[in-house]
Amino acid sequence: MNYQAMIMMLLPLIAMINLMLYKNYFLHLLLCLEVITLSMLMYLTLNMLMINMNIPLISVIMLTLGACEASLGLSVLVIMVRMYGNDHINNLSMNKC
Repeated sequence: MNYQAMIMMLLPLIAMINLMLYKNYFLHLLLCLEVITLSMLMYLTLNMLMINMNIPLISVIMLTLGACEASLGLSVLVIMVRMYGNDHINNLSMNKC
């Protein structure tokens, strides 16, 4: 097994562990989700190159969905910071009026 494939397999795992352990800030959650999305894109591209498959459309669709995810997450982050003054997850509650 070459080191590129090993890194591609470990990146989402590390990001998911990081996502589960450190979930205090919304920006940190967004960065972990972005790492998972980009590692999936790199893994998909690496697999296409290994089997000599030339379908760039799937990579473009994944990249587009990742960009949409990032823009929606940043817009929610901006709204959250404007309303609450910070991006702490603990401050969010449905009981507040």
